[in-house]
Amino acid sequence: MKTRSYLLAIDGSQASRSAAHFAWELAKQTDSQVVAQHVVDTTEIWRFLSYDLAGFIGSGLYMDARERITEVMYSIAEALMLSYGSQAEGQSLRFENYIDEGEPTVEIARRAVDHDLVILGFHARRSNRRQKSLFEELAKACPCPVLVVRDVVKRWSKMQIFVSRDMLGSNTIDDICQMGEAFGLPLEILLDTRDNELTESDRARISLTHGASAFGVNTIRSANFKEVIDSTEDDVLLVVSADALNSAHDGLAKARVYKFLQASSGRALLLWRDRAKAVGSVRLAS
Repeated sequence: MKTRSYLLAIDGSQASRSAAHFAWELAKQTDSQVVAQHVVDTTEIWRFLSYDLAGFIGSGLYMDARERITEVMYSIAEALMLSYGSQAEGQSLRFENYIDEGEPTVEIARRAVDHDLVILGFHARRSNRRQKSLFEELAKACPCPVLVVRDVVKRWSKMQIFVSRDMLGSNTIDDICQMGEAFGLPLEILLDTRDNELTESDRARISLTHGASAFGVNTIRSANFKEVIDSTEDDVLLVVSADALNSAHDGLAKARVYKFLQASSGRALLLWRDRAKAVGSVRLAS
């Protein structure tokens, strides 16, 4: 049986530390390994210090500054991984650490091909509202599910699965429920009520499949995305399709997802993507 593996994307934040503690506990619970990755974002350094044409001064000073900043960033990355490794060693689990260089979304998605789940912390603040967060970018690029966590000291009360049309693959709901079972959470299935999303036969099939409390499902009901975000409890793990952030109305969906995560430090978000559908078809950002 293949050993499960979780990719932990880390930085120096408190949110990242919380994500690490969750990943360690999950790995112990499921007899899995944790692979930690920190990406030195050299593309951002280059964007900050490069110009198409020379202006008042040549490019030499900028190239020198780029090299110095990159060296400092690598020093920080090495210190971060040293601290992480020393703490992970005390967890009695299998782990590996990597420092990669490049654009974070691309590098995380590249490593995610070999893992069952990507785990990362949620940063409640964005310096620019137009700036996309890492988990938004990974919703497009990552070939496996992405779990975004905040403060997980308190156990989540349940997993809510918001089922939209693109999640109606033959094994999708079962796979999500199995992950909820691995987390040790009771499950609720929420069927999308938007027009033309789910037919009556779709709803009946889901109800028949999971109506006997398979995998611990205790509720199946209809709901729309807005009311789910507005009414859910403060200690819930919400599962939505990764494509929910990539639709024609993704701006509104993203705003609601941020509202969900920002409202309580006890919440978490699982952006679901089926590996079988994603392998070979997910376009990495360039």
